[in-house]
Amino acid sequence: MIKYFFRLDDIAPNMNWDNFNLALEIFMRNNIKPLIAVIPDVRDPKLLNYPANSNFWPIIRELNNNGWIVAQHGYQHLANNGGGVLQIHKSGEFGGMSFEEQKIIISTGRKIMEAQTIIPDVFVAPRHSFDKNTLKALKQNNFHFISDGIALWPFKKWNLVWLPQILWRPRKGMFGLVTIALHTNTMNQEDFKNLEKFMEKNRKNIGDFLELMEWHKKSGFIKKILLFFINQLFKVFWYSVFYVKFKRF
Repeated sequence: MIKYFFRLDDIAPNMNWDNFNLALEIFMRNNIKPLIAVIPDVRDPKLLNYPANSNFWPIIRELNNNGWIVAQHGYQHLANNGGGVLQIHKSGEFGGMSFEEQKIIISTGRKIMEAQTIIPDVFVAPRHSFDKNTLKALKQNNFHFISDGIALWPFKKWNLVWLPQILWRPRKGMFGLVTIALHTNTMNQEDFKNLEKFMEKNRKNIGDFLELMEWHKKSGFIKKILLFFINQLFKVFWYSVFYVKFKRF
């Protein structure tokens, strides 16, 4: 049995609003509520090339009030540090920084979102760049989930629940609870057509992101142990086969 969940990355006042609005229409038309990864204080030069929307936070609040999960996507979306424990990229915003530095910038980003009456419980690290210091800083900043990790089912590690993310475009799978991360800023018309076709064909196997967050609470101990070993086998497979073939540096 497989179930798909969606995550929209790089959501900020400065972004490709035509694409975001098109994605918004598709998700609403199909009654699917994804996670949206919001950058608290965007400073990424690529994103700053897009015009800013002064109505950004009211739009995000409305989506949040309608059941869309809003995550904190790093702090400023820069890539000045190491790639972190997952080694998917060589650089990112958090990997290799001291615990105190990470605690401060995560807290600063969180306060920006809280000032907009949004209380994030999920963290998404830009470029999958995070380490043990990041996870420790997240726990001290009242986060309970991280949307990342190479696995097929959620698991708990280092005092956080990991909601694995293994796909960057809609693809048919066999089993697991699979998060598909979309970067709406760079999607083209064909990508949006394929997204809607995927939703139409697999609608009964697509859930709202809140369902994924609640799965770990409802699963029993024996089931979690069994899925832990399956996750470990999948992780070995992914890094030895898929990762080597499709390295995304």
